[in-house]
Amino acid sequence: MSIIYDILVFIFHWVIRGFFREVKTRGQHKIPLAGPVIFCVAPHANQFVDPVMLLLNCKRRVGFLAAKKSMDKPHIGIPGRIAGAIPVVRPQDLVQKGQGKLLFNPEAPSLFQGEKTSFKKQLHPRAVIKLTKDMGQYEVVEVVSDTEVRIKKPIVDTAVLEYLAAEKGVDYKVIPHVDQSEMFDAVTERLERGGCVGIFPEGGSHDRPELLPLKAGVTIMALGAMAKNPWMNVQIVPVGLNYFHADKFRSRAVIEFGDPIQIPSEMVEQYSKGGAEKRAACGLLLDTIATSLKAITTNAPDYNSLMVVQATRRLYKPPHKRLNLDETLHLSRRIAEGYVAFKDHPRVKELTTNVLEYNRLLSYYGIRDHQVQRTAVNRLSALTRVLARSVELAFLSVCALPGVVLAAPIWYTARRVASAKMVEAKAGSNVKIWGKDVVATWKVLTTLGLIPLVLAFYSLSAFLFSSFALDLDRRHSLMAAGLTLLFLPTLAWATIHMYDHGADIFKSLRPLWMAVIAGSSAQPLRDIRDDLQERIARLIDDLGPQLYGPDFEQSRIVKPEDVDLGLRMAHKLRRGTLDPTDFRWDEIDESEFFDEVFLFKEDAKRKSL
Repeated sequence: MSIIYDILVFIFHWVIRGFFREVKTRGQHKIPLAGPVIFCVAPHANQFVDPVMLLLNCKRRVGFLAAKKSMDKPHIGIPGRIAGAIPVVRPQDLVQKGQGKLLFNPEAPSLFQGEKTSFKKQLHPRAVIKLTKDMGQYEVVEVVSDTEVRIKKPIVDTAVLEYLAAEKGVDYKVIPHVDQSEMFDAVTERLERGGCVGIFPEGGSHDRPELLPLKAGVTIMALGAMAKNPWMNVQIVPVGLNYFHADKFRSRAVIEFGDPIQIPSEMVEQYSKGGAEKRAACGLLLDTIATSLKAITTNAPDYNSLMVVQATRRLYKPPHKRLNLDETLHLSRRIAEGYVAFKDHPRVKELTTNVLEYNRLLSYYGIRDHQVQRTAVNRLSALTRVLARSVELAFLSVCALPGVVLAAPIWYTARRVASAKMVEAKAGSNVKIWGKDVVATWKVLTTLGLIPLVLAFYSLSAFLFSSFALDLDRRHSLMAAGLTLLFLPTLAWATIHMYDHGADIFKSLRPLWMAVIAGSSAQPLRDIRDDLQERIARLIDDLGPQLYGPDFEQSRIVKPEDVDLGLRMAHKLRRGTLDPTDFRWDEIDESEFFDEVFLFKEDAKRKSL
């Protein structure tokens, strides 16, 4: 089985390398190399791709907890069992529509009554009644009769009471209670052997910008195993998955491992007492896990806030300094922390409004933020750049065309399947925004399923063409089929890399073309960007020390001198006053330049002559 596991990991490695343009890891040295470990992973933003990312980067063999509903599907269950996944029966996968109508009497707030209901058949203690209009869910403590059931806590929420009072019976759903003792036993057994277990404590994948509330199951696994085996030292390693456009082909990702959480013996003893003490121990450990996960992920309270954080990071970063993925992630995280801490500050509220308006203007112009300054370059320089890049793009397109055409059935089918699954996922969830968390998974799964079929079709076509059209003998026809089978993956890999370079060139053409034909029409956009850049820099200088204390200056990702240099460059680009004596170009790594910095330097050199 270990050989099959290694083969599976090898396949996954090339799949991930093909889908993602760059995957970086941080903190791998923190992973215990021996002993029982629970990897606690969040956010769960990319369904079945997330566990693969951990398998490839954690240096340990990990068996994930996976929904039994998914494990029952061959395309998930077969690789999942090879990887040692532990199936989990989730209550939400067993939800049933309640029979009849639910009635409520305000004079008995702990009772539900029913009309044409079968409570004794559908309900049992610890089952949950869920109102279908997201008005909450209520745990059953006693099934009195087929038409009467007692719930654990009385209903006091005004909105729920008004909803129930306005209806003559409401629809409801039944979520059964599931005995998870078998799953917990399987986890404990694996930990006793010194193995590793992976879990997504949010309970399911989603595409929200913030972490969902964590489930307590991970604490029961860790504390329960240690209570049963006093000699055991279970360590919980928090893992942050940070994607840059998780659903897109050739996007980027950063996997960050936090410091292992050591569980003190006092907490285990508290857990062993049961009752309120057990719940308190689980709550304390869960808070520790949540804090650790928030420290290694980028979280925002809502989608607009995330857009503001990302735009602020882009505006704050100087044009001459290219940050790597680690630095970009760290900067985003710190800006998000500052935004949440000071979101009610008058300057922050005003800046938020201005940044969102700037984003809307970018959408109107059809360009990205990092392309705005390129519209300020000299027309002749921009035209020269456009022509050179157009020729390069045309050459790459011609070279990539065979690979694109041959792979067209795969990527077209993968996109269609992923789009359909996204709609399906959104319809079946109350927490997803668009359902994008399933897109990458279905693109990968569809591609994996189609590649062998497409390769077999092309190889067979080569064999038949050689045999009948070219009239070659069987041996040479088989050689043609074999060469086709070997050549096509190489062609596909080369096409992917040409796509990467071509996409970068294509994205740079629009702002350069605007500089050629639009003249000063984009000037207001450049003025807005320049103003926002300076205001953000000053705001961070003023509020940063309040949030991070005296260590702020030493821990800055972007140093003050880089910020000042970037602002001066932005002013010069906006005004078109290029003076080579303003900057010490020998101190700047030319390989880090964006187009506008490169052209700025070239114009400055020409003026000095």
